[in-house]
Amino acid sequence: MDPLTHTLAGANLASTRLGRKTPLAAAALVIGANLPDVDAILYFTGHRDFALEFRRGWTHGVLALVVLPFVLTGLLMLYARIRSARLQPGEVGLKPDPTQLLLLSSLAILTHPALDWLNTYGMRWLMPFRGTWSYGDSVYIMDPWLWLIFGAGVLASKRASAPVLVVFGVIAALLMWFVAPRRPEYIPVVAFVALVLLVALLWRAKRSWAPVALLVASCYIGARLLIHHATVRDVRRELPDATRVMTGPHPLDPTRWDIVAQTGDVYYQGRYSWRDRTLTLEPRAFPVAKESPEWSAARREPSIRGFMTWVRFPWYEVERRPDATIVRIGDARRRSGNVIQLTLPPSPRR
Repeated sequence: MDPLTHTLAGANLASTRLGRKTPLAAAALVIGANLPDVDAILYFTGHRDFALEFRRGWTHGVLALVVLPFVLTGLLMLYARIRSARLQPGEVGLKPDPTQLLLLSSLAILTHPALDWLNTYGMRWLMPFRGTWSYGDSVYIMDPWLWLIFGAGVLASKRASAPVLVVFGVIAALLMWFVAPRRPEYIPVVAFVALVLLVALLWRAKRSWAPVALLVASCYIGARLLIHHATVRDVRRELPDATRVMTGPHPLDPTRWDIVAQTGDVYYQGRYSWRDRTLTLEPRAFPVAKESPEWSAARREPSIRGFMTWVRFPWYEVERRPDATIVRIGDARRRSGNVIQLTLPPSPRR
């Protein structure tokens, strides 16, 4: 999921009684909900493929779920000690309970891979021991309904002070800036969500709505999982010869699902609609990647090792030129983009 969803999930937990268990509990819940994404720092190296190889791996897998809570607890305890050392006479320092911080950190960190698993990008739960990907395929990676649910849970009980309004405006603007060039048709949806959340912020509720938001979000996710399994069942009934099926969620409409199905030597893309329970396949089919000298050479290319780790439905096409061989590699789960082009030495004549 996107950083906003993770942050809002942690903030909702912090707005419940869990956030008052011990000093720095709220920090443990919010930071912990984002901590596994520390691997995103690798994108700042300028080597996107190298960063892609590590995404949702070491810092998201079972070993990280054991180690990261101790790391976060240690950092928070260190912060409390440094702050206490700088107190003036008569001031009271922070005295967090390390056991409580550890438990809360564990809970918050666990929410991160659990949410990440829900989308078509997937998760590598057993890293670093095993790199197998697992996919929930049920919730879109940037789900506006989760923004709405989680955001309302946090903001409904906040006081609309000037700093809070400024932060709200900055986050809304950043979302617009991020979505506009990628999916401009979703700008009205982002604007609608921002408007509803602004109303929630100005409402000044007298009680915390975070527990309700967490319950509603859990029911929403559960419903998405059930619809996903039912969609897979219906698609397999329509395509009895399919050996692999992916049903990906639509970002707005729970009744629309993107389909990728492998039948024989090709992948088909399509849509399934629950409104009329129809499956529509697109005319273009992508060839399933099969062994060939070009495919073997492309897979060994160091510059795409991360992409090859991440790819789920690989396909490729070869263009032979007198001076070079062009290999284009893609993933059938992506409707557009993410096509890698490699230039290899010319293929030997057959």
